[in-house]
Amino acid sequence: MDIELYTQNFKTYLVRLGYAETTITHNTSSLGLFLSYLKRQNIKELKQIESKHIIAYNTHLHTLKSNYTKAGLNGKTIQTKINVVRLFSQYLEATQQLKIFTTSVDIIPGIQKQKEILSQEQLKNLYNQTDDSIMGLRDRALLGLYYGCGLRYNEGLKVELNHIDYKKELLYITPSKNYHSRFIPINNAVLKDFKDYELHARIYFTTPVLFKIATKNTFITGNVSNSYLNKWLQNLCNKANINKTITLHCLRHSIATHLLQQEMPLEQIAKFLGHNTIRATQIYTHIVEELNHGK
Repeated sequence: MDIELYTQNFKTYLVRLGYAETTITHNTSSLGLFLSYLKRQNIKELKQIESKHIIAYNTHLHTLKSNYTKAGLNGKTIQTKINVVRLFSQYLEATQQLKIFTTSVDIIPGIQKQKEILSQEQLKNLYNQTDDSIMGLRDRALLGLYYGCGLRYNEGLKVELNHIDYKKELLYITPSKNYHSRFIPINNAVLKDFKDYELHARIYFTTPVLFKIATKNTFITGNVSNSYLNKWLQNLCNKANINKTITLHCLRHSIATHLLQQEMPLEQIAKFLGHNTIRATQIYTHIVEELNHGK
């Protein structure tokens, strides 16, 4: 595949359409990124491109780091790069070469902002920082919610005691504006942490501190901000000598990665996380690949 030839012809096409110079430079660079990715996938001719390659490229973009912030690319940047692929398809169609079908590509929200994944050993170390004190029981219950159950921040706030089915080992997740309700399995260790907190610690917490008193029948209070929980988690990481900047959502990404490493089917992980499409779960296959390459 002659990447330089395609990018030069594409650049000429954009010039004729009257695009601004900066836009032409950016779009040509983005096309080069796309074509280089295809070349690494052993795509030798454009006619070999299928929708699955575009979907895989979209997922690949979510694993890249920004040259400026070293964080993941944001959704707007990824959308722009996908739009360049669509524009390239229009160019190919206009020049009667072929058309690349890109209508099935979705932008995966959120994951690109995640900086770190905790290893299974680091998670064990986090748990080792807790004890059987009131605060320790609280910490294990929180780790159970956001790591063991892989919940989003808002989902954790809505968990009530009667949502935990100890006999069936299930947790009911209430529906929200963008997500459906679901039941997720709870392992025995997390169930024990929930029960220990409920029986021995929860009554000592009152609003607006993290957990409400038992008479409110709410597992954690909605008055707790995401930043509060992020600080709680970062403090726990500091105690465990984990030198990473960790956010609450990192626990959700970590459990998804660990489940995939344990060879749980991608479809089951998608249901566990409450993803509306499996494409949003496919990002973890690339994270696991990156972790394996880093060994």
